[in-house]
Amino acid sequence: VEAHFNEIVSLDFNPFNEHLLATASVDKTVAIWDLRNLHEKQCSLKQHTDEVSCVTWAPFNGSILASSSQDRRICVWDLSRLGKEISKEEAKDGPPELLFIHGGHTSKISDLSWNPNQDLVMASVSEDNIIQVWQIAGEIYYDEVDEPMTGKQYIAVLTIIPFI
Repeated sequence: VEAHFNEIVSLDFNPFNEHLLATASVDKTVAIWDLRNLHEKQCSLKQHTDEVSCVTWAPFNGSILASSSQDRRICVWDLSRLGKEISKEEAKDGPPELLFIHGGHTSKISDLSWNPNQDLVMASVSEDNIIQVWQIAGEIYYDEVDEPMTGKQYIAVLTIIPFI
């Protein structure tokens, strides 16, 4: 089975479902796998425009995961929205499972992590040594009436200066 068209650079087991595995690839995609059937992907998530560098499941919800990319963006996905019907206007913003895009970095993203103690809080770091600790606005995640998903709150932005 060909998992991706290019190298896999990151993977993460779902903390709520022992059978689900997410993989991130240089081919610009994230794939979701069910370990009980590795002959085909469960789905492929496509929104990044460059190599995907990291993928990680949210510690608070088994259908939420995030991916970072060399395109300087982090995509937050909600697999519970897969296959949901959306209008042509909504489709311009991406597929229904795309919950949010964080575009705050000015350099390629090296890593990201969910805060295990605070829902919706993430930290991400880019190649220019800038760490961003940020939170997705609750209105996006808890949106029950499918209003437009906008907004984020920055908790802190840190610049790490390497010792020479």
